[in-house]
Amino acid sequence: KIHANVWLSGIFWVLSMLSFIDGMDWFKYFGLASVLFGLPPIAIKAFRTLRRYQFDANCMMVTAALGALALGEYDEAASVAFLFAVSEFLEARATMKARKALEEICALRPDHANVIHPVTKEIVVVPADRVPLGSLISVRTGDKIAADGKVVEGSSAVDESSLTGESRPVPKAVGDTVSGGTINIGQTQLVVKTTTTVEDSAVSRLIRLVEEAQSNRSPTEKMIDAFARSYTPTVMTMATLMCTIPWLFGAEIGRYWTLNGLIIIVIACPCALTISTPVTYAAGLAATAQRGIIIKGGSKLEAMGSVDRIVFDKTGTLTKGSFSVTHLEATSNSKTRQEMLELLALMQERSSHPLSSSLVQAAKDEGVKVPRQVSLSEHRILKGEGITAMVDGKTQVYVGNQRLFNRLGMLETLPIKYKNLIDEWGRTGGTIGFIGSKEDNIIGMFCVKDAVREEAKGVIDELKELQIDTIICTGDSDTAAQVVAKEIGIPSGCVNSQLLPEDKLHFVGSLKRPQPRSCGICREQRYVLFCGDGVNDAPALAVADIGVSMGEGAAMALEMSDVTLMDSRLSKLPYAIQMGRRVVRTVKENIGFSLLAKLTVVLLTFAGKMTLLYAIAADVGVMLLVTLNGMKLLPSKSLLEITSLRRRKRRTGGQKFELVASRDEDNPPAEHVAEIV
Repeated sequence: KIHANVWLSGIFWVLSMLSFIDGMDWFKYFGLASVLFGLPPIAIKAFRTLRRYQFDANCMMVTAALGALALGEYDEAASVAFLFAVSEFLEARATMKARKALEEICALRPDHANVIHPVTKEIVVVPADRVPLGSLISVRTGDKIAADGKVVEGSSAVDESSLTGESRPVPKAVGDTVSGGTINIGQTQLVVKTTTTVEDSAVSRLIRLVEEAQSNRSPTEKMIDAFARSYTPTVMTMATLMCTIPWLFGAEIGRYWTLNGLIIIVIACPCALTISTPVTYAAGLAATAQRGIIIKGGSKLEAMGSVDRIVFDKTGTLTKGSFSVTHLEATSNSKTRQEMLELLALMQERSSHPLSSSLVQAAKDEGVKVPRQVSLSEHRILKGEGITAMVDGKTQVYVGNQRLFNRLGMLETLPIKYKNLIDEWGRTGGTIGFIGSKEDNIIGMFCVKDAVREEAKGVIDELKELQIDTIICTGDSDTAAQVVAKEIGIPSGCVNSQLLPEDKLHFVGSLKRPQPRSCGICREQRYVLFCGDGVNDAPALAVADIGVSMGEGAAMALEMSDVTLMDSRLSKLPYAIQMGRRVVRTVKENIGFSLLAKLTVVLLTFAGKMTLLYAIAADVGVMLLVTLNGMKLLPSKSLLEITSLRRRKRRTGGQKFELVASRDEDNPPAEHVAEIV
């Protein structure tokens, strides 16, 4: 809100403007009252700045206003005091609106949960941050889901727009996973078993990323601030010379040049740049965040606008990462098919690779269970190759790809008919793997196939329209990679296969080019982006100029990436790049317009066509225009407005919630529920 002193300053300023009417010259003294009400808050800020041995816009405006008073130009001094006070209000409002759009996301964290007591089965309302792992929570219509979990009772529709930006409700039934921070907007209660704590839930990760983004400033913002710090003293020095030396040549000349010096002080104020630039970046970050794209700060958003090459991982990025077993063969007489399947299920049960669960399920489909009487030790990942473990403390078993079994020398011992199968299965685009041991060599082989994401081809086409080169970089076989590349429209020459994690790192590093010396906003499009989702992708994500991870990917990939697609929809990547370009373009427009406007006013000043009133009006006008230009990137509707509107529409009872705890000794209070569960 505008303070009363600003209103009073404005009223007296309007009265002082009447002095331009013939015969009403005495109205200019109302300007003194306008300065009296408008200038003190600015002067206090200026004093605080000077105490830090700095000089900012507040100091410049106080200098201009006092100078005008000394010259007897009371109406001009009032113009400076009042219009700058108004500009500060507009500045604060614009900045608050841009920041609020990001802070709304931080408000998505649930504040309570309806925990079902494990003994009495009554519902106890507890703070969301105290909901224990593995507890059952009741999610009524209109309630936020407190933590990530799995539905164990009920079927309903869930609004996931807070995480994904997608407005369409997602149906949920028993066995489906749900994310913390999403809202039950259906007509049925859901009972959810939590699989994470609130602090580790999807919405908490989102909030942490947003908070990190707000503190990560872009090179252009830093450049503008550095420019303002050196530019302001320079202008003040020049204005001081204009306001002092000409007095040696007479009072009339001194008065003329002093007034021009004060105009230079006013128009040289860097507010238009120092305010509009961070507002533009905050607006861009808010717009992407509300679509489920979390970018770690203005520096990464700016870099997104300078991407000209994108390297994609294949599995889980261009493909869905949900494998189906197409072929499964026993290849040795030393083990029966059932024994081979038991060993395969035992090895894969502890693996985190996306295809592991499909192999375990394939064994179960044949009636084979994981043998519990067999001990497994020293289970470890062989990066880019597979896994190995010691069975019953005496047999070293391996499960992995062709690279692994070539290295072990087992592939050459495979009968010719199975070697032919490798070629046959490979032509279908499947991923081929083997299981074996040093004693028995290869005892089984399998082929799994991963479906390409429906949106992948459209995304590649969009990136081509944006003149961005696309490359596949995968640890899978060349045949499987080429099949995917052909389906989505990536040239065969841009496919790099059978790469270990360190190979991916070196490959992505080799694509990077030296950074140009020009400032961030003038930089050519020369950035390399890597998009992946797995643990094996973490090194490449770290070395790329920009790392993009899928929200459903490994925790390490999320940690190492600069951008996260919360719902793992690849179609949001072109939008993020386009938003980066829009932000860069908007900042360039603002800088160009601001400098042109200031240059015009300076020329008019030396031509004798400018006054303090026109100068401060021009300064405020330019600041307002460039700030509005930056704010156009903000989404039209805030996230909280959308979600609260849906909750009101779906809610049937308008229940009120309160924190309760059972007082009965047999029914432990809320604070002890965690201990019981």
